[in-house]
Amino acid sequence: MKTGFSRTVPSHILAFSALFFAWSLPLRAEDPGAAQQSHVVGRPAAVVNNDPIFQSELDQEAEPFLDRYKKTAPEEEQTREKFASLKQEVLDRLIEEKLLLQEAKRKQLRVTKAEVERGMEQFKEPFSAGPDGQPRGPKDIEEEFHKQLEKEGLTLEQFRDRVEEQIMKVRLIETEVKAKVQMPPDDQVRKFFDKIRQKIAGQPVQSANKEEENDLIQISKYLERMTGEQYRLRHILIRSPKTDPVQKRAEARKSLEGIAQKINGGEDFAFMAKKHSEDPISAARGGDLGFVALGDLGLPEIDAVLKKLGEGRMSGVIGTEIGFHLIKLVEKKAPHPLEYEEVKDDLKNYIAQKTFTQRLEAYLKGLRGKASIKINPID
Repeated sequence: MKTGFSRTVPSHILAFSALFFAWSLPLRAEDPGAAQQSHVVGRPAAVVNNDPIFQSELDQEAEPFLDRYKKTAPEEEQTREKFASLKQEVLDRLIEEKLLLQEAKRKQLRVTKAEVERGMEQFKEPFSAGPDGQPRGPKDIEEEFHKQLEKEGLTLEQFRDRVEEQIMKVRLIETEVKAKVQMPPDDQVRKFFDKIRQKIAGQPVQSANKEEENDLIQISKYLERMTGEQYRLRHILIRSPKTDPVQKRAEARKSLEGIAQKINGGEDFAFMAKKHSEDPISAARGGDLGFVALGDLGLPEIDAVLKKLGEGRMSGVIGTEIGFHLIKLVEKKAPHPLEYEEVKDDLKNYIAQKTFTQRLEAYLKGLRGKASIKINPID
């Protein structure tokens, strides 16, 4: 059985880094000509083998990270030094991007037109649904996609070149790193499983290093929840965060109380979820959240109700930081022992991905070691 525990491990451990490098960037072009047309001007923040990364490029790349940090970090931590550190991390990533592209070109890696077209279709996927989660038609997808190109200052041809370069970098990483990573043998997986089981039991575990210790803690916590009680829920949400005015929160609660009254009067919960819930993903499934463990939703008010709710029963209105909820407990699964066969495949993938990440870091370090890189002070 697939546990999906890998989703809980930090992204720097489990992310397929090739895709991180290739597909997570904005739609700007790499080549200097396109860069100039996208208003990428000014002094270089760094020069990589005579190829500049302009300060304006760095500012544009760093902006979403800095904005997110400003919104989430305590004000006293928002120092000039911290912002400079964040920009340095982004610059390091841009340098690695540049090195990968240069190496791919040096090795004369080729990309077909069909591959570029498929890559462009992948970039369009985020535009396939509107803000309400409802699917868009092909014409609307193209319209939103071209709006984004215009926003980024790119022509379609420049974007096509960008996609080709990204595929070249993926191909380089696949051939030079990923292809050389093998799935771990069963005895290695079994030893790792035994460490996890010891950690869950509260026994001392000898870890190879601090990083492995942290990984064991996180995986063990997740698997402990997954083998504990599981609750299959249906859910109706009326959004009204705690920052809303009191009157607006009261209206949201009253609206959900009216929905609850109709369900108690005989209306189907799933039907009412589809009609009224403001969580579009679960609403499309009649409010079905699948099986969750306590803590998975990150809403302690719901956890407190779940502990007391009987199978087939619906809760009263539950207020949380994001709004008001009705939940229906469809099914409860009893705790069960952690079995090796249940998690073996996930653990194999985890170890292989971990190895891949380490090899990729080493490969990038090697490229940096052979390169001529000049970094100017961060603005």
